[in-house]
Amino acid sequence: METETADPDAAFTELYEAHYSPVRHYASACVSAGDVDDIVAETFLVAWRRLDDVPADWARGWLIGVARNVVRTRQRASRRATAFIDQLTAAPTTQAAGVDEQHLAGQQVASLRSAMSTLKPSDQELLVLAGPYEFSLEEIAVAFDITANAAGVRVHRARERLRSAFAKQKADGGEAA
Repeated sequence: METETADPDAAFTELYEAHYSPVRHYASACVSAGDVDDIVAETFLVAWRRLDDVPADWARGWLIGVARNVVRTRQRASRRATAFIDQLTAAPTTQAAGVDEQHLAGQQVASLRSAMSTLKPSDQELLVLAGPYEFSLEEIAVAFDITANAAGVRVHRARERLRSAFAKQKADGGEAA
């Protein structure tokens, strides 16, 4: 950021204080109230990481552009997760499956859909990439700009969170497997 101060902490603090409100208002217009804080936090995280790229004379516009990208990324992740769940829902049942088996399968899919929706968008996106799209850990690493080892850890943790959420669905009275 092209400012008079050479202290990055001070420059970021100045940027944050000057533009927090407009970024929050933008996020409020784009996402549900529960997601606003996350959008604002991710936007300023990007600003912190790329502080030298923030144009001093156009910082608010730059930040709104970052917020817009964060919102769009979350929306894409949500759509992918929904598509993944829809694929599970559309899985054909065999003619031999009885009514009870079909009903159980439908309940399991509903529980999975519900459990998946409790996860963070980044976890949903990881699971979709590793699941139906069959991305390798190397491909996921490139997509998330992380190492393959980090991708493996994140996929594993996302799967564990999904298992936990699915088990909670069952414990809360859902008919999960």
